[in-house]
Amino acid sequence: MAKGRLNPIGLIRGRGRVYWRIFKALRTFFPMLNDWRKGRYRPLPKKAVGLMALAIVYVVSPIDIVPDFIPFWGLLDDFVIGGWLLAKLDEELDGYRRWRESADTPAA
Repeated sequence: MAKGRLNPIGLIRGRGRVYWRIFKALRTFFPMLNDWRKGRYRPLPKKAVGLMALAIVYVVSPIDIVPDFIPFWGLLDDFVIGGWLLAKLDEELDGYRRWRESADTPAA
């Protein structure tokens, strides 16, 4: 493929990475909700809940800014919007990760 041209195969692989990031975020997100429900972690970051819901709905839904059936562009918008939402979610989950690490570390 000529240099500088868009690569649809690379874009599909990129979408797979977006799905993987959602999976990784879910592995952090749901334990956070469980810790919150049991009263161990406060306050619940409502922004994280909203971002997770938006990321899942946007990437999985066939109704997008650019519909998925449009070659290349349909996948590109999922990658860009989903990636942006996940980056924001990741920032919101950092506080929980730090709390979890400190809770798992025994006091000296």
